[in-house]
Amino acid sequence: MVDNKSDTHQMQDWSDSEKFFTHSWTYVFYLWKLRKIMLGKTVHKLLKAMHDKETIRVVDLGCGPGMNVFDVHDICAEFEHVLWFGLDLNQRQAALGASRSAFRVSKRGRPPVHFMSGDIFRLPFEDNSVDIIISSEVVEHLPDPLPALKEMSRVLKPGGYAMVTTPNPANLPESAGYLLDRLTGGWFKRFYWKGEDELSAPPLSAEVGFGHVSVHPFSVWQQWFEETEMPVVKKVRGPMVLGSPFFDRHRFLFGLIVALDPLLDVFPCRFWLSSNIGMLCRKGD
Repeated sequence: MVDNKSDTHQMQDWSDSEKFFTHSWTYVFYLWKLRKIMLGKTVHKLLKAMHDKETIRVVDLGCGPGMNVFDVHDICAEFEHVLWFGLDLNQRQAALGASRSAFRVSKRGRPPVHFMSGDIFRLPFEDNSVDIIISSEVVEHLPDPLPALKEMSRVLKPGGYAMVTTPNPANLPESAGYLLDRLTGGWFKRFYWKGEDELSAPPLSAEVGFGHVSVHPFSVWQQWFEETEMPVVKKVRGPMVLGSPFFDRHRFLFGLIVALDPLLDVFPCRFWLSSNIGMLCRKGD
């Protein structure tokens, strides 16, 4: 007879006990740059250029509980004529975002962010009705991202913008790490993730949700955005590391990375040192 209680305990979602990304210094820096610089600064510039519009719609696709859109919303608080929306397929995540928005409205006097559950392949917006779309670390989870990009193009107004971020497979430090790991028979990974292996690497049987099934080089995304009549008008570099237990243990080295990060933007090869890339796309007039 199978011990269901024992099996349930052993099969408990690994993410419930995964702690690395809650205390990692490098991951905190990654989130700061993603939300404040890649998304927040970009959207702020776009809204500033749209000052003559009476009402602007900004939609976060794949918003989860709203952490990205809340940060961008706060950075752009000076713009009063903006309607903010968050959409996610997961109803519980969207509901959590709505609850947080209600708290911000009642306790902090913030304008609301309107959350809804919806499918990125069938967006609940009319044609040519959205001014700005942000979608951060979402498209790599879609087996076929092209239909979702077409939906973005459909709902964007002519001249509207989509800011999409996704992992960068041309990241030189990560590629070098994989090579070293193969050459050392797995030693490098164990050394790099020392103290975090059991927490950060789920068992193969774990139900971890949608994985990274569409990680493509920039040239592929560029072609797809052109096909959907939203050509990329600007690339935005992300941080060099996403979350690194090695650099968390060696904080002096990590401090150097943080200090040098803004300087990397001047180098032609800067995207070789970017863990993810931001692609600002503009729909044709």
